[in-house]
Amino acid sequence: MVVFVWTVVIGILNGTDIVDFSRKTVLSHVHAGTLGWITMCVFAASLWLFGATATRGQVRAARALVLAAIITLPAFALTFAITYAEGRAVMGSFAFASIVGFFAWVLWRLRSVEVTTVHLGFLAAVATSVAGGAIGVLLATKIATGRNVLPSGGEDAHPATMVVGFLIPVGMALAEWALGWPTLRKASRLGTAQMALPFIGGILLMLSLLLEIEPLAPIAALIEFAGVVIFVIRHFGAAKRVDWKTPTPARYAVAAGVAIVANILFINYLAGRHKGDFDNVPTEQLLALDHMMFIGVLTNAIFGLLLVVARRDGRGRIADQAVFFGMNIGLVGFVVSLLGDLTWLERASTPLMGASILTGLAVYTMRLASREATESFPVVVAEAATP
Repeated sequence: MVVFVWTVVIGILNGTDIVDFSRKTVLSHVHAGTLGWITMCVFAASLWLFGATATRGQVRAARALVLAAIITLPAFALTFAITYAEGRAVMGSFAFASIVGFFAWVLWRLRSVEVTTVHLGFLAAVATSVAGGAIGVLLATKIATGRNVLPSGGEDAHPATMVVGFLIPVGMALAEWALGWPTLRKASRLGTAQMALPFIGGILLMLSLLLEIEPLAPIAALIEFAGVVIFVIRHFGAAKRVDWKTPTPARYAVAAGVAIVANILFINYLAGRHKGDFDNVPTEQLLALDHMMFIGVLTNAIFGLLLVVARRDGRGRIADQAVFFGMNIGLVGFVVSLLGDLTWLERASTPLMGASILTGLAVYTMRLASREATESFPVVVAEAATP
């Protein structure tokens, strides 16, 4: 949460044109959000999801990984604001080691848990993050040293792999978890396909961009789309029953689901419009795509689960409403401003979105601080309700 404050404050100042930040600072803004906020939250949720019956050795390993992650991931994000030199590649290697460590821990625990669709989504996501992280470290090495350690498509392959292959599966997993809280369903055939297809699509997109095989990109986007269609089919009934007037995890989950659909439709549009060559996509459209994913999907889904563990028996309802509606209305305005080149709307929507996120972080932090340390929220697994 602390690292995300850095991301949000830079975003507010940049979006309102109060400060014209350097490219280094903007890159730090992006990576503090993806690593310090999203990846750290995914790691924390992985411990929650996979760690219920962990052995003493597995608990010790998890604690060591947590310590490594909270040092290396924020430090790596900070290096983007400071240097393009070898220091970034070195810190990237340490951060990558933390990512690999969490992936290994999840695999270690996989045999000891009842596998649900949500578990599969996390598994697909952390596996893809290893591939995307490896490309990122090689890219940092190439920039710092000039060595040809990566094909020319690596600059595009790294963000695409992380946004599509990592964030879509874990976004669907987090949204499904919040929508069905507190019960997770065992992985069915449809649930397995829902998570497998985005994973496959993410790998194909990575190869398409890395090796500059442009015809693969639209195919990858269609495969991702098929996974999202299954997600919608499986959860449409539950989504229709959500009460939008009441602060619940399910409301955040549906907002995340809507953003997933919008994101994948836009990805397919861009892949078709530019014949798989994402180098030709305007920067504003890529920024809109990124924020639909980072805020619309992931932050909504994460806030949904934070609402569960930080709930106060109906108290703080006004704050909960302000966070949810302010963040999402601000996001819609921000995306529209980028796509329509509406500077006035960007300057109005950015502080609304940012202030709402900061309010949410403050509210949830205070609530978590007042919780009893012994209070637990166990993972409840039920039989699959769909094929």
